[in-house]
Amino acid sequence: MNVMKKMINKIVLSCMLFTVAVLSQSCNEEFSKILPETGEENVDVLYGKPKVLLIIADGARGESVRTANISNLNSIIPNSIYSWVSLSEENALAIQSNWTNILTGVNYTKHGVRDNDYSLNKLEDYPLVFKRILQENEDAKMSIVSPSSQFIDEYATGITGVSAQNDADVTTKTVDQLKAEDIDFVTAHFTDIETAGKEVGYDNSFPTYKASIEKFDGQVGEILAGLRSRSNFDKENWLVVITSSQGGFAEIPDNQNDNTIFSNPNLNTFTIMYTPKFTSKYVGKPFIGNKYIGDFMLFKGQNYAELNEGDNDVFNLGLNDFTIEFKIKKNKGSNNTYSFSYPSVVGKRLHWQSDWDRETDGIGWVIHLAGESWIFNARGDKGTGEVKADKNLNRGTWNSITVTGSTKDGVRTVRLYTNGELSKEGNITGWGAINSAAKLRVGYLPNKNGWASDAYVADVKIWKAALSPDVVKQFSCEIGVSPNHPYYGFLAGNWPLTGTDQNQLFDDGPLGNHLTTGSNNYPIARLNDYMCAPTSSSLAAMVPRNLDIATQIISWLKVPRQTSWQLDGRVWIDK
Repeated sequence: MNVMKKMINKIVLSCMLFTVAVLSQSCNEEFSKILPETGEENVDVLYGKPKVLLIIADGARGESVRTANISNLNSIIPNSIYSWVSLSEENALAIQSNWTNILTGVNYTKHGVRDNDYSLNKLEDYPLVFKRILQENEDAKMSIVSPSSQFIDEYATGITGVSAQNDADVTTKTVDQLKAEDIDFVTAHFTDIETAGKEVGYDNSFPTYKASIEKFDGQVGEILAGLRSRSNFDKENWLVVITSSQGGFAEIPDNQNDNTIFSNPNLNTFTIMYTPKFTSKYVGKPFIGNKYIGDFMLFKGQNYAELNEGDNDVFNLGLNDFTIEFKIKKNKGSNNTYSFSYPSVVGKRLHWQSDWDRETDGIGWVIHLAGESWIFNARGDKGTGEVKADKNLNRGTWNSITVTGSTKDGVRTVRLYTNGELSKEGNITGWGAINSAAKLRVGYLPNKNGWASDAYVADVKIWKAALSPDVVKQFSCEIGVSPNHPYYGFLAGNWPLTGTDQNQLFDDGPLGNHLTTGSNNYPIARLNDYMCAPTSSSLAAMVPRNLDIATQIISWLKVPRQTSWQLDGRVWIDK
């Protein structure tokens, strides 16, 4: 019995040791994919000393790179975090701004380089990634290879700058730099794709441009071969980042144009972050939202629709609770931007113009555009004022605007919501009763300033109650009103504003207060655009940006990141 017991114990112990060994190996494999937080030497010995190769290609539009013959880039995808829809700086005025984004991890509002003028740079406050690394390790060996003297002069500060004649020379000299055993970080900068794009266009339909991308792919292959030929490559821990500084103009087919930041070919870059320890992770275009499809009237210039036959008094706000909501899709105005000077969108007052705070005959309310944002303005029998949303509307897609007014403990408050999110609130107690003899209008209100919009307006709803924040959030990006809406009994007017019938825009609400257009020839367009799409900044944060490159490198090289650095980038991991 004792012999049997000993045998069983030995078997159990062997199984336990085997399980521990398997788990340990599995944990080590998983841990090797995580960027170590400490700079301890034993970590370097076990997982390899971290090093970085950064390859920047100017003018390589992500979609064009994806559809070219890029065998070398594709060969590293199985061990890469990658994206063909990564983004450059939306507000950059020159490529130098994007270069600086890549090498600082902050945007132009911090580093000060928005165009090709470096005189106002703030690189002392927001240093280049190379300086961050040297502050942690003064012995770090780093170099930049570029055919651009400006790139070398501005960025090779405190590190080795290697001037090249052209992209072929960049390739040769980058391979030479990688031969140095003590090198820690090499940056290779390529410009031929940008040169081709400027000459013919940034699309593969132009053979010269496509050939420049495929030539670059071959040069990347040479550099990767040089990297792998290092005598200690297998004992090192290289991160290879290959990206474009910016894209370039190309015609986007209508069926691919979603009118968001992802349909701006100038911002369309590609990003590949490769290391043998990564598993493949593709970062594609995020979900943008649902489409709003229909025939919509254009409220441009002096176009309007008003309530000529019906009960206009219903739409006085008085001292009562209320909600006004509608959808709006702005076009580019006369200044070729989405910014407008105060045109009315929906309102009930005789006119809307400057001196509104001094004119006593302007009693009523209006919701109007202001720059790229919007404002609720009103005059009551006791006072006047405005509440600014301070929230930019998305460009070229449908936005939902909601204003609620409610009174609690004698204080009357309006709340402004943009795409279901609270933008601003204000106290309007001192304005008094907001009643006007004017007709309810959508679109242009008479003014002496020439304020006029260029926008589609639809799904206008007015309620005799203040919708709760939760209800606004739930329903603001939906179309129409269903009978099971929690405030259905308070609906005063509901105008889809889709199409017309003998100059009428019908009210689907309980009172049938139909609107009449000012003319029978207002343009009507068939639209198929996103509703309540995330903002450009929100969308951009969902894919790799040039801002992320420096942050990724700092993390890989185990440089402790400080909150005071105010880096705008994020770190991407493979799982």
